[in-house]
This record gives sequence, structure tokens and C-alpha cells, in this order.
Amino acid sequence: MKKKKLSLKMPAGYNRYIHAAVLILNLFGVLMIISASMKADANIGSLMFIGAKEMGFVVVSYVGMVFTARMFNFKWAQKYSRIITGGIIVMLLLPILMGYSAGGARAWISIGPITIQPSEFAKVWIIILIALRLGDKDRVRIAKMRDLITEPLAIVMVMVFIVTILQKDLGSAVVILGISYICFLVPSNRRLTRLQQVMMILMLIGVIFLIILDTEGGLAFISKTLESMGVHPYMLGRLQSSANPFADRYGDGYQLFMGLVAMVQGLESGFFGKGYGNSVNKYGYLPEAQTDFILAIVVEELGVFGILVIVIGYGTVLYNTLKYSILVKLERDKILLIGAASYIMIHFIFNVGGVTGLIPLTGVPLLFISAGDQVVSRLCWRLDWSKMLSVVITSNRKCSSKRKSWRSNHENCSRNARFTCFKNPKREYHTPNI
Repeated sequence: MKKKKLSLKMPAGYNRYIHAAVLILNLFGVLMIISASMKADANIGSLMFIGAKEMGFVVVSYVGMVFTARMFNFKWAQKYSRIITGGIIVMLLLPILMGYSAGGARAWISIGPITIQPSEFAKVWIIILIALRLGDKDRVRIAKMRDLITEPLAIVMVMVFIVTILQKDLGSAVVILGISYICFLVPSNRRLTRLQQVMMILMLIGVIFLIILDTEGGLAFISKTLESMGVHPYMLGRLQSSANPFADRYGDGYQLFMGLVAMVQGLESGFFGKGYGNSVNKYGYLPEAQTDFILAIVVEELGVFGILVIVIGYGTVLYNTLKYSILVKLERDKILLIGAASYIMIHFIFNVGGVTGLIPLTGVPLLFISAGDQVVSRLCWRLDWSKMLSVVITSNRKCSSKRKSWRSNHENCSRNARFTCFKNPKREYHTPNI
């Protein structure tokens, strides 16, 4: 077996559209982070430092993405899956013991200048784990339904409990739960059909329930319920402000209110907004302008054009990912691809929905664009896509080889007479019935 050489080039057969879209979103994000950091106390030196830091994150994470796309192996992941799972659960407990709080959640740990959010590792690993447990042909063929789902379901519940109750990071917990829920719906194993039907019904009921609750009366009811359960006050404030951002515009709803003001001002300024760097609300009026609320700055400065860049970039990635999830044959690959698509889709919905006031704020960032010192978290985002790209590379090669074989057969047939074609490689001919 040949050893894989270290290289910064993506393996042959990778999807260029996904690769280009991810790079464009990253570079666009760096530009918007620099602009959002132009505050009253900023100078050229500080802006250059921020730009260099963000580009450093992009370069490091890109190298990690290429390395993983070239070296990732399911056999290795299967062999060490229990060790990796245990390590991630321990990492989730570290912020509680030695981490720090931000925005009401205790979900981060600092190692020198690097900030790590362990839940980002959990989001990526849970996709791989479900793919390994429910997509393994040999295991699925002999195992009962209870044996198939017990381990991944138990791990998901443990992770959600730690992130929600101990870390008090509701946004990350909902993302982990949402990704896991979608991944469980992918396998076509007959033993899982009844469970999947129940899950689909529960999901439909949940959507209807959320629509009903997304009113002042519904949110007031759920706020009282959560308050009686001892949920952190900042979560209650986010629920109440999403129902009516203008009711407490100088309190819990201030950030959401100012984000809406920034977007309205940008859209009123025309197709290209106020222009790059011309935002007013980033000068102390809008907290977290370069992180959770960077979308508001994008819309204020670049208007509809900025929205189109983000939507087209994300749409390109999602479309190609879902397209290949249909083409691949292995259940394991389907779970991985759909899990990766759900990863970015859930983050996008939660961030855009929260900034626009359609759903409560969850503190979920806009992937590839939001700022932050969490270089390892950013690396995780790209590692997830690198594993997805490795599956796409494999399916690309298979599809291209099929196309080549079909074309060669077609060309061979077309070279012969009208009523003859090759029957086999020995050049035996036959005349078709007309």
C-alpha cells in the first residue's frame, strides 16, 4: 500500500464548486470582519492585525481541510471511535471546570491565545459516529434495531445534557440534536423504518408547536415554564425579545433591535447598500457586530448584493452536497453528506433567523463569515467539509469512470456499420432485429 504524500493540493476529483464557494465565503468573511472592526478607537495598525489574524485562521483551517481530505479514513475512525468519543465528552466537561463564561454560557476554554469551544468537535464527530454505526453494512445486516441505535442515541443524549444543563449553551445543544435527528432519518434499513416514521411525525408536530409558540402568548407561556425549571435568565430574555424586539429595545431586545435598524438602513440605501466600510451602527451601537450579528453589517454596507453573495455561496455548497448524497451508493456516505449539509443549514437558519427576529437568538455564528478567536472551532467547520469533500471525490471518480466507459462503448458502436455493433471484446458482430 502506497503512502499518501503530504501536499497542499486537493486530491484529484474534488468538487470545484464546493471548494470555490467555501474559499469565497471565507475571504468575504475576512473582508467583512475587517470592516465590522472599524470602530472609533480603531487605526490602520489594529485593522491590519485583525486582517492578518483572520487570514491566519483561514490558512491554518485550509491546510487542515486539505490534509483531512487527503488522509481521512473510515477504518481509522472506526478503530478508534470509542476513544475519540470518550475524549470529546471529557473535552465538553473541561469548560465547566476550567473555562470561562460569555453571554451566559460557560462553553469555552483558553489555551494561550487560542480559544476552543469543545461543542464544535462534538457537532462534527456525531455525524461520523452515526455514519459508522448506522452505515456499516456488516453491522447493519446482523444487528437488531435496539443494538444499532442504543450507542449513538446514548452519546447524543449525554452530549446534549452536558452542553444544555452544565454549559448552559442552548444554541449548540439544539444544533447537535438537530444534526443527529436528521442523520437518524437517512438510513434505509428496514429495522429502522418504524422508528423513522415516528420521528417524522414528531418532527411535524414539533414544527406546528413552534409556529404556535412563536407568538407573544406562546412565548410568554414557554418563558414561564422555563423559568419554573430554573433556566438561565438570558435564555428567557432572548425568547421574549424575539416575540417583540421593540417592547424592550433598551434591555434584552437592544441587540436585536439595532440589528434590524442596521439592515433596514442598508436596504433603503439601494442595491449595494451604504458601501463597504460605511456602516454607522458598528460604532458602538451594535454589540457583537463582527461575530453573531455580522449579517446586519453585511446588509447595511452591501445591501442586496451582500445577501446574494452569502445565499449563492451557501446554496452552491448545499446543492452540490445534496446532489452527491443522491448519487453515492453507500449508506455511510449518504449519512455523512446529509449530515454535513444539515450542519451548515442549521447554523445558517439559526443565525439568519435570530438576526432577523424570526426565531429566538441562539448565539450560533454564521459559518465561514463570523469572527472569533476560536481557531480550532473554525478548523472543525472546515474539517467537516473536508470529510464531505473526500466522499464527493470518491463519487466523482466513480461517476467519471462510468461516463468514460459509456462514451468509449458508444464511440466503438458508432464506428461500425449502421446495423452492427460490438457484442464482446473478441469483435463478434450481430445484426439487430429491425
